[in-house]
Amino acid sequence: MAGLDFVKLVEFKKQLDQEIHQEMMEDLTKDLIGFVLDEDLKQSFREEKSRKFTEQSKRVLSYWVKKGVLKPADRSKEGAWFQFDKIESIWIDIVTQIREFGLDLDKLLIIREALFTETVPNFRLIDFCLMHSILKEPYLMIVYPSGKISTISLELYSKTIATENLPPHLVFNFFYLAKDIFPNNNFNLALKDPKSADLSPAEMKILYYLRTGDFKDIKVRMQEGETYLLEVSRKIDTNDKIIEIIRNGKYQNIEIITENGKIVSINSTEKIKIK
Repeated sequence: MAGLDFVKLVEFKKQLDQEIHQEMMEDLTKDLIGFVLDEDLKQSFREEKSRKFTEQSKRVLSYWVKKGVLKPADRSKEGAWFQFDKIESIWIDIVTQIREFGLDLDKLLIIREALFTETVPNFRLIDFCLMHSILKEPYLMIVYPSGKISTISLELYSKTIATENLPPHLVFNFFYLAKDIFPNNNFNLALKDPKSADLSPAEMKILYYLRTGDFKDIKVRMQEGETYLLEVSRKIDTNDKIIEIIRNGKYQNIEIITENGKIVSINSTEKIKIK
């Protein structure tokens, strides 16, 4: 009887994989791929560096880096703090939680390869899952004991778990993982709005800026009903290097406020042309 149950479980897993693949092919639109690769979002979504505070010691992080589980964005000086971009910061949280369930580093390398391998130049599965979660609906990652993963929408997972028995697994919700790297987020804004499924690239960009909450001021310039320019302003960490701030923005005004010879505030207003 136990053998029969196992056979049914394997068959169900194959059927679920087919449904997941079909769902992703429908969700993986040309517009969404183009949006992830948009140069205007590159800094905000993929390149912005920060010092990641974790419950892990520096020794543990160094070991994970050595094994290839983590890849810091910059560590030019020996013994300096690790810096990670936003996507890597989310991965650290995933690694930390998976390790609590006993999966070894070899399994983590399998998971990393699945998430970070570029299916098209500069486009990875983890980028898709995060951006889809921010703009449309939450995406989940199912992790099996072997290190194999599946990515699935919350809606399909809810339907599946309610009617069938899945093999033992862990579940990570990219919607909640993204909240850590966008602490000022407005992710619930219009999340269930069915009209958001058919947004133009300009509308997607505006919605992204609104939901992530990275910007304190957003101005939309329109002409004959079409958006042609966005002006987005935000406060920048005063620890950032001024030259890097200048180089990272294509069209921007930078305001630097000093007090007693020290920089106390840096504000940047970027002008983004909508093509």
